Amino acid sequence: QGVSACPETFHQQPLPLKPLAPKSLDSYDLVIVGYQPWFLTPSRPVSSFLQSDEGKRILNNKPVVTILGCRNMWLGAQEKVKRHLRAAQANLIGHVALADRSGNLSSLITILRWMLTGKKDAFLFFPAAGVAQQDILHAARFGEIINDALQTNDVGSLQSKLNDNGAIQVKPSLVLLEKRGQKGFSFWSKFIASGGTLYSTGRKMRVYTFLYFLLPAIFVLSPLLWLTSRILLFVKRKQLLEDVAYYSQNSIR
Repeated sequence: QGVSACPETFHQQPLPLKPLAPKSLDSYDLVIVGYQPWFLTPSRPVSSFLQSDEGKRILNNKPVVTILGCRNMWLGAQEKVKRHLRAAQANLIGHVALADRSGNLSSLITILRWMLTGKKDAFLFFPAAGVAQQDILHAARFGEIINDALQTNDVGSLQSKLNDNGAIQVKPSLVLLEKRGQKGFSFWSKFIASGGTLYSTGRKMRVYTFLYFLLPAIFVLSPLLWLTSRILLFVKRKQLLEDVAYYSQNSIR
């Protein structure tokens, strides 16, 4: 389905899921929700689970830790996950975001190379694509911190301890990029959906239009928003830093 599924994914239209095994509905001391952002939104299978009756039953009144892997932008997706967790009356106690540490443009090039050729190794002056291996190995440390918090019943300070070990790193430039991105995907998802059903010719034509626009827009907007973020750190420093602080914790506006 690929990009054609953008409208249904962005607007979080749930898919029918196969029934879970009865054992899946047992009570848990902790629920870990792992997911990927698709179109600045939790992937459609995960979004569907979070909205399902079974998902809500599993999550209800349970402590939850979320963990994701992405290229760089995850703020909006996590906000949507927060809302689903709140609807399920779950208690989000921790979040870990594993992201590609390279710059927005360089990571775009390496991810496209990985996607089109299957090669994710470093080349020329570009780093390897995706989440760095050292970050993947370091993630074991987060498990230790989470376990300690559960054993000592000290989940209130869990996110701070996770952040001290690099669980969340929010860049001001990405805060701005995500805000534009959410508005952009809202427009394009409606534009693509107006072409008809998932595999219709009209929708395919709109998908191609979107793709031809998207890549040039990223290359143009990324340096502009990086520069804008540097300026706003002086002009609206308090507001931007408040946004960074907000996205580094688990409450919801």
